[in-house]
Amino acid sequence: MANSGVDELVVQLNQTLELSTMEQGVKLVGKVFTHKTLNKWGVRNILRAAWKELGEVEIKWVRENVFIISVKDESVASRIIEQVPWAVMKKVFSVVKWPPELALEELVLDDVPFWVQIRGIPLGLASLENIQRVTKEAGKFLAMEDPGYARGFVRIRLLVDTEKPLFKGCWIMRDSNKETWVEFRYKRLQDFCYKCGRIGHINTECSAEMSGEGVVAYGEWIKAPLVRDVAISTRAEPVGRGNAGRPVRCADLASRLL
Repeated sequence: MANSGVDELVVQLNQTLELSTMEQGVKLVGKVFTHKTLNKWGVRNILRAAWKELGEVEIKWVRENVFIISVKDESVASRIIEQVPWAVMKKVFSVVKWPPELALEELVLDDVPFWVQIRGIPLGLASLENIQRVTKEAGKFLAMEDPGYARGFVRIRLLVDTEKPLFKGCWIMRDSNKETWVEFRYKRLQDFCYKCGRIGHINTECSAEMSGEGVVAYGEWIKAPLVRDVAISTRAEPVGRGNAGRPVRCADLASRLL
């Protein structure tokens, strides 16, 4: 009898444990974005200090810069996730919920939600539809603060793909064919590569070429200053992600939407 190859083996599993009989609590998974392996005990101590007011939080190292986090209930889990990204040793630390029906390897850990300040858009152009157009190449649109707060910028929640360069901004067309620059600044952004614009990279170890003439360079300016945390979420259809390299020309907001 010929033996079947292991790669042809498919095993059907049954649900043998009810969720109520499993370990109590809500499971989260956190990741530190860096190419270096950080001290796992140091990471745990920093996170425990940051979350000490949330009650009992269990943090287990699972693999390089990835941790499993157990909390007592959904309210604690939501408080941790809502304040992502966290900072660990000047690195971005993101947390996602771990649904019981997914294996750890199935979780998407490379997308990080940021509050982003969009500077340079006139208040009269700060509609939801316009903001979705401006952010189309930056990441997945999640929420938008009411522009009526009139902070001097538009504040949105954006899901950023860390495998791609941070989106710096774009040009928008104004009246009389005038173009103005719209700038993106990211709240709680930690170390990133000023050469390629990717989170987790190190300048000295990055092989990307420096920005040429006419390209807006990366710098500390892309880190948003802190503002009062008052936001109103706006439901919207998700928009696609794109590359965040050279400045791009956005849709003609003035002529098409006003």
